[in-house]
Amino acid sequence: MSAQEDAELVRRGYEAFIAGDMEWLNEHLHENVVWHVPGHNVTSGDYRGREDVLGFFAKAVQLALPEFEMHDIVASDDHVIALATIRWRRNDNGETFEDRIGQVFHLLDGQVVEVWTMGEDLAGYDRFLEGAPA
Repeated sequence: MSAQEDAELVRRGYEAFIAGDMEWLNEHLHENVVWHVPGHNVTSGDYRGREDVLGFFAKAVQLALPEFEMHDIVASDDHVIALATIRWRRNDNGETFEDRIGQVFHLLDGQVVEVWTMGEDLAGYDRFLEGAPA
């Protein structure tokens, strides 16, 4: 796939995540995908394999509903970088948190192979999720 096609695939992935389209996500995650989530909270860690990553997605939206404001998606032959503002609202207490994030995607043949997430305020995100169910 071209860099432009990879960028479009990532854009569609964000749309599928927000829409809850797990079928589309399942189809576009490599069976051995690795998804790195930084921080020290109930969602932090390295998720390995399609089922583990989809389980992480389900857990994340059970904790808090996200809203993305995409700023840019840029791509090279090997990687796609997405820059966004993300706004979360916790489902249990209504608390909100906003952060600017960057995600680096490594794709192969139209599937996501590995993702690294970086947030501007990791400590704030950790505090936001304090007391959230594990």
